[in-house]
Amino acid sequence: MSRRVLIKTLPLHTNYGGIVQAYALQRAIRDLGHRAVVDTGDPISLRRRVLHRAWAVRRAVRMLLPARVDWDWRASREVLAPQQSFVRRHLSRASAVERADTRRGRARLARRFDTFVVGSDQVWRAAYAEIPEQFLEVIEEFHGPRPRRVSYAASFGRDDIDEYSEAERARATELIRRFDAVSVREESGIGICADAFGVHAERHLDPTMLLTPGHYRGLVARARTDPTPAAGRTLVYRLDATDDMLRAERAIAERVGAPAMELLPTASPGSYGEYAADRARFDRPSVERWLASIASADFVVTDSYHGCVFSILFNRPFVVHANARRGAARFDSLLGVFGLEHHRAGASADGIDDRVFTPDWSHVNRVLEAERARATAYLVENL
Repeated sequence: MSRRVLIKTLPLHTNYGGIVQAYALQRAIRDLGHRAVVDTGDPISLRRRVLHRAWAVRRAVRMLLPARVDWDWRASREVLAPQQSFVRRHLSRASAVERADTRRGRARLARRFDTFVVGSDQVWRAAYAEIPEQFLEVIEEFHGPRPRRVSYAASFGRDDIDEYSEAERARATELIRRFDAVSVREESGIGICADAFGVHAERHLDPTMLLTPGHYRGLVARARTDPTPAAGRTLVYRLDATDDMLRAERAIAERVGAPAMELLPTASPGSYGEYAADRARFDRPSVERWLASIASADFVVTDSYHGCVFSILFNRPFVVHANARRGAARFDSLLGVFGLEHHRAGASADGIDDRVFTPDWSHVNRVLEAERARATAYLVENL
């Protein structure tokens, strides 16, 4: 039976991985015959909603004014346009949760959808998310039959919940115990669910890995994007630069014998005038070019979780500098699933394991197929 599914995830702004994981989970659920939409809003008061609408009108008016006016917000908007274009073209979105700020609104929300799915990404990390809302508090406070509540590959980002306040921990415990099924992305998440909340959880792949490399190459082809922008290059996909990481990137590029190519711009425009004078310096790649770059690189050096995910998915040799500030537990769990722990780099390139240059992709792909089948079975059973 086809069900109406609402996917609750984090806001889709500048994070390539966050955008693609939302797309992939929606697509995977639709491929199972259900109707799925993505909701990244939070329940807000009527007053805040009116203020938001007023701000949106003001912004629209300003966009019609001459481009020579140097507004920082306008430069940022144009820099992010390729990513937001992907969101508009490929994701079905709703702002249903944002409007559920009354008892009647919450009841209407619960009637509109049969199943609510929380995931993926770091939706259960207090530093990034509104914790009661991300445990579906919005559909608690009304009387009547409640829709199914499940999570898929929800991530705490860390191996603890020390970022939670006592109130958040207590409320999260109440809410998660009402879920029909709990799926987390990291092994450490299983322990957190058991020890902190007293619930059973399963570990599953990030939703981006539910789709095949061929599917993503199809997105690239339909967008008429160059499928090999990083061929013959060592692709550097870096979120946070450190001196040690920069030294390691240079050493790896020399060892691979392929010059380094930066995937992201290294600067942000200070004004619209600065941006307009040199757009190529500041523009971010489209989602399709981002995918094609990883898929075509000779070697990938990254500190991004999804940079690591897509290196594995596209069978590209890689090393990853686990970004502790953004959550290191994610990397350990992902690499452990595929037996690729040696691809985690230290501060220097000197100690890099030679196996990173010739991965056993046959083994990796067999594990991927088995994990994908297990994840699909979970969704079939619990949606």
